[in-house]
Amino acid sequence: MHQENIRNELRALLFGKQGLRIRRSVDIENVIVQQEEVQSAVRFKDAYVLQEKIGEGAHSVVRKCYKIPKQKSKKSLMSKSIQVYAVKCFRTDDPEIVNTIIQTFNLQRQLLDIPQVCRTYDLFIDQQTKHHYQVIEYCDSPNLEQVYRNLTLRQKQDTIKQLVQVIAQIHARGISHRDLKPENILIQTEPNIQIKLIDFGVSKRFKQRDNFTEMWTATGTILYQAPEVFLGGGYDEKGILTFVSAVDIWSIGIILYQLLCSTLPFYAETISETIEQITSLDPQFQYSQEFLNLNPIQRDLIKRLLKLHPHQRLSAHEIPLHPWFDQENHVDASSDDMILTQDTILEERTMSNQIGTEITEQQFQNLMDSLEWGRRIHFNQ
Repeated sequence: MHQENIRNELRALLFGKQGLRIRRSVDIENVIVQQEEVQSAVRFKDAYVLQEKIGEGAHSVVRKCYKIPKQKSKKSLMSKSIQVYAVKCFRTDDPEIVNTIIQTFNLQRQLLDIPQVCRTYDLFIDQQTKHHYQVIEYCDSPNLEQVYRNLTLRQKQDTIKQLVQVIAQIHARGISHRDLKPENILIQTEPNIQIKLIDFGVSKRFKQRDNFTEMWTATGTILYQAPEVFLGGGYDEKGILTFVSAVDIWSIGIILYQLLCSTLPFYAETISETIEQITSLDPQFQYSQEFLNLNPIQRDLIKRLLKLHPHQRLSAHEIPLHPWFDQENHVDASSDDMILTQDTILEERTMSNQIGTEITEQQFQNLMDSLEWGRRIHFNQ
C-alpha cells in the first residue's frame, strides 16, 4: 500500500494538471512508415533466436539472442563463432510507448560511431501481436552502481571524465540522454576504465534542422533529475539548447557526489519531499558532513554542476578543464588522497591557519587562479 501511495503521488505530481506538459505522440502508423530502419516486413523470430533472460526494464525484458545465419543448419547456431546480441522485448499497444521505442532506435542509430554508447542494430515492430523487439549490443559488464564503492579515486576520476566526454559528443549532435544514473553506465575496470552508456529509452533530440524543440516530459529517475524537469517552463530558442543539455550535467553532478560521498545529495521519505529538496534555493547537501569532508576542489566541482539555474552549470566541454582532472591533482594509485602542488598545499595551510577548516569564495578563487584554471576559462559563478 505504501508503494502504491508513492506511485500515485508521483503520478499526480508529474502528470497532474499542475505537473509537466506531455508531448502527445503522432499517429503510430505514420511514424512507422517514415522509419526506413524499422523491420516491419520481417519478423523477429525469422531473423533471430531468442535465448535466456538477462535483465528487465520499466517496459521491457532483456534477453540474449543469436542472429540466424543465412542458408545454414540449426546445428551451426551452437557454433562459438555465432555473435551474441541482447534484445529488448516489449509487449504493448500503447502508442506513446511504441512511439518512444521508435524514436529511441532512430536516435541511437545516429551514435553508432561512439564506442562508449551501446550499439543498436535492428528494430521489429509488430502491431498485430503487440510484441516489439530492439536488438542491441550485448555487454557483459557490471554497472557503476554495482562497483563504485570499490573504485579508487583515480578510477572515479577516469569514470567521470569518460562520461563527460561521451556526453559532450552526444550533446554536439543535439541529443540529450535524460536518464543518466549509475545503473545506466556499464563499466570495465581492467586493464583501464572503459564505460558504455545504455538505456536511451527517454532520450530526446533537442535540435532539429536548426529549430529547437522543448522536450520536457516526466521521464528519467527522480533522484538524478534536474530541478527544471519538475519546474517546467518555456524558454527562448537560445536558452532551450543550454537548458536541455544541462539536464545531463546535473545528473553527472549527482553521480559525482555519489562516487565521492557514497550517498545521494537529495533523498527523502516521500517523492514530494525529495523534489522539494532538489528544487530548493538553498540545497541542504552542502551542509552535510559527507560533503564537508571533501576537499575544496571536489566541493567546488560538485557545486558548479549542481547549480539550480541550468545556464550556470558547466557544459560538458568545460568540465574536463576543472582542476580536479589535472594530472598534478591526480591521486597516487595506492592512495585515495588528493595530491596537490606544493604551492597549493602552502596556500591551503595559510588559509586554514587564518580561518580554520573553511575558506571564503574569494580565497578559493585565489586557489583556482594559482592552478591557472581561471586563466584558461571563465565560468559563471
